[in-house]
Amino acid sequence: MLPEIVKGFIILACIFIPLERIFFLHSQKIFRLGWATDATYFFTGHFIGRFGAIVVTVTLSLMTNFINPELQIKVASQPLLLQLVEAVVVSDLAYYIAHRLLHEVPWLWQFHAVHHSIEHMDWLAAVRVHPCEQLFTQICKIMPLVWLGFTKETFVIYALYSAAIAFLIHANITLIFGVLKWFVATPQFHQWHHSKIPKINNKNFAVQLPLLDLLFGTLYMPAGKRPRKYGVSDRIPVGYLGQLLYPFFGNIKMLNDKLKEGMARYFRPLPVTLGAILVAVSSLSAVSLINRMDIPTFIASLNSQKVTVAELQQGKLKPVILIDVRSPEEYAEDRIGESPLVPLIDIEAGFGVKQVQAIARSSVKSNQPHPTIVLYCARGGRSVKAYQKLQKIGFNLAFLSGGIAAWREAVPAKQDAEILAPISRSLPEAVRSN
Repeated sequence: MLPEIVKGFIILACIFIPLERIFFLHSQKIFRLGWATDATYFFTGHFIGRFGAIVVTVTLSLMTNFINPELQIKVASQPLLLQLVEAVVVSDLAYYIAHRLLHEVPWLWQFHAVHHSIEHMDWLAAVRVHPCEQLFTQICKIMPLVWLGFTKETFVIYALYSAAIAFLIHANITLIFGVLKWFVATPQFHQWHHSKIPKINNKNFAVQLPLLDLLFGTLYMPAGKRPRKYGVSDRIPVGYLGQLLYPFFGNIKMLNDKLKEGMARYFRPLPVTLGAILVAVSSLSAVSLINRMDIPTFIASLNSQKVTVAELQQGKLKPVILIDVRSPEEYAEDRIGESPLVPLIDIEAGFGVKQVQAIARSSVKSNQPHPTIVLYCARGGRSVKAYQKLQKIGFNLAFLSGGIAAWREAVPAKQDAEILAPISRSLPEAVRSN
C-alpha cells in the first residue's frame, strides 16, 4: 500500500499535468528546472503542516482565558455551508495580512523570497515554501478558525478547498474563469503576484478571495494580459538545502550591513526597551508552555502556594484535603484516593466556592490544626485558577504542582490509600459522595 502522501502526489500530477499540457500559458517541460526541489518540498511540507497543527493546538491550550465557549457554540451551530464561507473569509483575511508582512518586513521577505524564486510556474510550484514561512502562515490562517470554534466537518472541507485552490492558482494554465475570478482566486489572478516586476509582485496578496485585494487597493488583474517572466532579481539557490539556509544567511548579511551603519542607533532607549520586552515575553511564553499553562495563569501561579508530590508524601502540609477541580468525566476515569470533586466551572460560577467551604468546615476538629486544601487538576493550570477564586474562604490553600499526572508518576492508584492515610484529613461520607 502506498502512503497517503504519495497517493496525493500521484492524483495531483494526473489532474494538473494534462491540464497544463492542453491549456498551457507558457510552453515548458514537465520536469523543468527546480522540479525535484519542489517535489522535496511537497513531501517535507506534509510533515511540517502536521507540526503546525500541533503548534496551533498547544498555543490555544495556553490561551484558554481568551476563548469564548458561547461564541464557539454559536459558530458551530450554523449551517455547514455558511461556516465554510465564513472560514474562507476569516482565514484569507488573516493570510492577506500575514502575506503583506512577508513582503514588507525585510527579514520576513528573506523567507518569502524562496517562494518567489520560482521562474517556471506550474502546480508543483505551490509547495515551494520555506518551512518557517509555512509555519507562520499556517498559524495565522488556522488559529482564528480554531478560536472561533468551527466544526471538524468545516475544517475538513476547508482544508481540501484551500489545498485545491493553492495548486490551481500556481498552475501553468490560461483558462478564463469569467465573473468567478472576483470570488475565487485563479491562475489569472495569482500569476501576476509572481511577476518578476517588483511593483507588480507586490499586488494580489489574497490566495482565495480576490475581493480582499480589491477592498485594500492591491488588486492587479489587467484584462487580456498575462505576465511573461516570473521570479526575483536576487540569486537564490536552486537546491532544497540551499533554499532552507538562504533566509538565514540573508538576514545575517542584512544585520551586518545595519551594524556597519553605526552601532549607536541600536542602543537608543526605544529599541532597547522593545528588545527587552520581546525577550521577556518570549521567555515568559516559553516557561508557560513548559508548565502547560496560559500566560495569565502562569503569572498567577507565581503568587500561589504550590506543593509538590514529594512534599505531600513527606507530610510537610499535613493534614490536607485533596480536592479535584477537573470535569466529572476526568474524575470518573481516575482520581487521587477518595478526594471529592468540585469542578472549576462550578467554582467560577460561585456555588463551587460554597461546596469547598462546606468540605473544609466538615473536617475541622477541635484542638487540631486546620487542614490545608490542596487543589489538583490534570497538570496544574485549572487548579491555579481555582486557587485564585478560593483565596477568601478562610482556609489554607495550595495547588498540586504537575497535577494528577505528576502524582501518578510517583504513586500508582493502588497505593493512594497507603500514602494518603498519614497526611489527609478524613471526610464524612456525605461529603465524599457529594
